[in-house]
Amino acid sequence: MKNKQQNNEFFKGTNSKRKTPIITSLAIATAVLGATTIGLAVGCGASQSEAKQYKTELANVYNDNFYNLLESVNNLETKISKTLSATSTTYQRKTLLEASNNASEAGISISGLPLSQNDIEDTVKLVNQISGYTSVLAEKLAQGESLSEDEVVSLNQVHQSVIELKNQLNEFARKLNKGYSIVDASMNIDANGNEFSTTLSSLKSVDIEYPTMIYDGPFSDSVVNSKVKGLSGSAVSKEDVRAKLDKLFTNSVRSEYEGETNGKFETYNFRTLNSDDEMLFVQATKIGGHILTISGSGAEGEANIDFENAKTIALEFAKANGVENPEVVWSDMIKEDIYLNIAPTQNGIILYPDLVKVKINMVSGTIVGYDATPYFTNHTDRKISKGSLTQAQAVGYLPPTFEIIKSRWVLSPLDYNREVVCMEVEANGEDGKYYFFFNGTSGELENVQKVIETDNGNLLM
Repeated sequence: MKNKQQNNEFFKGTNSKRKTPIITSLAIATAVLGATTIGLAVGCGASQSEAKQYKTELANVYNDNFYNLLESVNNLETKISKTLSATSTTYQRKTLLEASNNASEAGISISGLPLSQNDIEDTVKLVNQISGYTSVLAEKLAQGESLSEDEVVSLNQVHQSVIELKNQLNEFARKLNKGYSIVDASMNIDANGNEFSTTLSSLKSVDIEYPTMIYDGPFSDSVVNSKVKGLSGSAVSKEDVRAKLDKLFTNSVRSEYEGETNGKFETYNFRTLNSDDEMLFVQATKIGGHILTISGSGAEGEANIDFENAKTIALEFAKANGVENPEVVWSDMIKEDIYLNIAPTQNGIILYPDLVKVKINMVSGTIVGYDATPYFTNHTDRKISKGSLTQAQAVGYLPPTFEIIKSRWVLSPLDYNREVVCMEVEANGEDGKYYFFFNGTSGELENVQKVIETDNGNLLM
């Protein structure tokens, strides 16, 4: 069992500011879900003035995400340049950790842009590789070692790739400054995706040579393009899916078939209108006919349901959609909508890798946002059990300045594709709320998340 002194070292060092790509990705879906909701309202029956307002808001979201991406890539290039120029391993470790964070932030910004699924996967894979690689090198330096010649060569390759990416993004920024509209381009859709996605992809010159194997770790092709684990059985027909939608959405007026998607998930796509004039875009898996995603815009007005009603609606929907033993593990409220994160449980352990995100409109009581992609990607039978760590031991590792709220057992997704059973301790610190994750067997502090309050709700980082 790790002693208290060892764990307290975490709170003194730079590691408390690290964000792993996998943990950070849990926050991405909420931002994308919000942007999608605004976009749907533009074309789903809103008045002309409302549509113009939504379009302006969406343009601001996309532009902010792009310029945040540009800033993150600029900072990433600077940090890698400083690493290669430095001779002090202490300073190199500092800049490598900062580079890892910059790459993670770039991934968040990318996921908030209207790119096609393939473009998102390719680009997020790149920044995840860079984030993971720089983090691995930083950990090596922390152990008192130095960078090898091969590692310096690979880091130089990464640097050249980032320089090229930075130059291309700056070129695209000049187009934005001349009036290019991401919103208009993203709505111009053809068989290859939307115009914005195609335009941005064209900036990736074929002459750019990223290292084919940055490091043998979790972001290699075999892991990034992992097999979907949570779907089994035979394919269903689109008529079967339509019947399921009519059963799930009891106030549905009509559902129109919109075609199919053949990517990581093969889906039937429907657009459905309900009696509250809410238009929803729904994707259902061909295998099993499970609802994969829902996106739409909710009604406005006085709330007719409260949190407990929303919780019941979300849990019942999740169960009907195949989620095993669901439990609400996170909630937030923004205007007329309640956001709920639901996770299945096994042996009293919350399975964070299998998270499902739900958005419920409090005016109509309709589910207007739903994302079960992590669940159907990761859910499988696992051999897991609670560790020997006690609540008293976990709490004892924290500095006395923290006020303990509660603790529970969770399966936590950590760096390098690890899934570790942890004791999660929720606590209030002097500057906000934190979640600490202690290894259930060793007691080692595996990760820390801080609640970040924003104008658009709270995030865990």
